[in-house]
Amino acid sequence: VGAGIQARSEVSEKPRKSCRSSNWFCCPMYPPVFVSKPDPMTLYVGKQAVFQCSLTGSSPMDVVWHKDNIAISSEGNYVMKCEKNKYSLLIKSLELTNQGVYLCKASNSVGTATSTTELRVINRPSFVKSIEPASAAVNDPLRLECQVDEDTGVTVTWTRDGKKVHQSMECKLSFEDKVAVLEIPKSKLKDSGKYVCTATNEAGSSSCEAVVTVQEPPFVRKELQTVEAVKGAAAQLECEITGTAPFEISWLKNKKTITSDQKYTIISQDSVLRLEIQTFESADIGDYQCVISNDVGKVTTKASARLKGQ
Repeated sequence: VGAGIQARSEVSEKPRKSCRSSNWFCCPMYPPVFVSKPDPMTLYVGKQAVFQCSLTGSSPMDVVWHKDNIAISSEGNYVMKCEKNKYSLLIKSLELTNQGVYLCKASNSVGTATSTTELRVINRPSFVKSIEPASAAVNDPLRLECQVDEDTGVTVTWTRDGKKVHQSMECKLSFEDKVAVLEIPKSKLKDSGKYVCTATNEAGSSSCEAVVTVQEPPFVRKELQTVEAVKGAAAQLECEITGTAPFEISWLKNKKTITSDQKYTIISQDSVLRLEIQTFESADIGDYQCVISNDVGKVTTKASARLKGQ
């Protein structure tokens, strides 16, 4: 920081008192005294700060402002003014580096006075922990959580797919100790979407986002049925399911996995799952299973296949 700039002001005095001594006249001098002192402040990045004080004392008086014990130059981001006995220091646009202890020092030929104050500068909130992508089953609880580094004057808002999320019985919002939480006690399919949490104060705002997927676990609407097949003829096992796709589907015979080949054809068409046996033989007799799963659940349906008449 540059060398100190001294502000000079003609400060009003008490009426002069004269004295006669050896034919010389003298006027009493008064040391500087702070009538009002600069107040401590807490302000936001980008805002203006003005320290003000007023002084009495005899002229000429020199006033110098310091930050963290270093004299301040009246240039760049700093502007110093004096009007009569009022002195001010203006910081035009606050930055984090402007935070610190400020001192005003006034002096004349008979004394010095100082006054100290503090400036705290608050930045826009930043996320130190973002919300994470989440999957939940229908009716399961869902919790999204994130954390900011600053909560002074901070408000938090949530959106889902661009629409503001409001506090309700179905959705609880909180912001305490720099932690923002969105809780849904019983998830519904409509709760799926892109969630954005925005933290804002007078210095600006920051956001974080994540995708939430609420799914229905698979459910067998129509179970596999026992098959009685004619030897040498085609046969099939079929079931119907509901739930949220995509599904992972496995077919098993006597607990061994079946794959599509010349003998078996596996078909998945919407909600219908089918295993086709091209030519049913004695070796195809057994217990069959269809296992269906997605991210939030798993279900199995079973049936047997045998030769007709046996």
